Amino acid sequence: MRGTMATIRDVADRAGVAPMTVSRVLNNPDSVSPKTRSRVEAVIAELKYVPNMIGQTLRTNRTMVIALVVADISNPFAIQQIRSVGDTARRDGYTVLFTHTEASEENELTQLRALVQRRVDGIVLAPVTNRPDSVDFVQGQGLPISVIGYPMPGNDVDVVRCDTGTASRQLTDYLLGLGHKRLAMLSGPSEIVSALERTDGFISALRGAGLSPVALRNAPFTVEGGYQMALSVLGGHDRPSAMVTANNFIAIGAAKAARELGMRVPEDVSIATFDNARSDSVLDPFFTGIIQPAAEMAELATGMLLGRLAGDEDGPGREIILPTRFEVHDSTAPPPAAN
Repeated sequence: MRGTMATIRDVADRAGVAPMTVSRVLNNPDSVSPKTRSRVEAVIAELKYVPNMIGQTLRTNRTMVIALVVADISNPFAIQQIRSVGDTARRDGYTVLFTHTEASEENELTQLRALVQRRVDGIVLAPVTNRPDSVDFVQGQGLPISVIGYPMPGNDVDVVRCDTGTASRQLTDYLLGLGHKRLAMLSGPSEIVSALERTDGFISALRGAGLSPVALRNAPFTVEGGYQMALSVLGGHDRPSAMVTANNFIAIGAAKAARELGMRVPEDVSIATFDNARSDSVLDPFFTGIIQPAAEMAELATGMLLGRLAGDEDGPGREIILPTRFEVHDSTAPPPAAN
């Protein structure tokens, strides 16, 4: 048989104090003498007392819960964001609800509606696209929101991101410096701003060298998407000597396709990518690539949100652009003719 949940009055009666004293021990412990605090805390532990957050919410109009919404839980980039948002929120006494949208704008709005209904205090969003609808919806409900990863020109909102267009030019310039002249871009869906930025940076670098791309392809940010794009690019007579891929999953699929076609990486084709595995989490990452500071981006975005919840900031939306890091590994080499 289930026992009856202890109430704040049960704790107060057992400890020989007023219910207000128990409340102070829970919410402002420094205002209670150490001796009394110790006695109340011992009773709380003995009775396994859990405060009634519903009552607290009614009194303060705060749930002390924020939410994180990401597009793809399977990506290590998202895992870093989840950990960072959780750690940052916990330091301010907040709990984090987490959900993911499977890279669907429709699912994103559905999840945001559900979070608003659950009375979260604010939302950190790693959106599917940078269209304004999702941010408009949340702000229209009177909730603060911050965005990770994308510029949001259609919204007045706090953003933390990297300049992936410039990073893509850097990645492409590196391949050009190795002697590659025949390059292809395997990017994400054309309606997603990060895919567009990375493609634009790639094209800009080629134009600066007086070259045109061998191929431009778009598909989902998945291993299968990368595999199918690479098959179409590498399976013809007009093969590139190097491919730039818009994320790590696409790179893995591209490497799989190259192997099935009897091509070696990097001897026959070089692959450089975005969102490579961090060097501190993998002994020897295979792909040369651009690393975005996912954890730092998430920490800053969460801090901006918590600052608005605390009333420390009520001005217009702010944008923080963090630098990326470029690492060279075993997936790139000079083109075969230059070996």
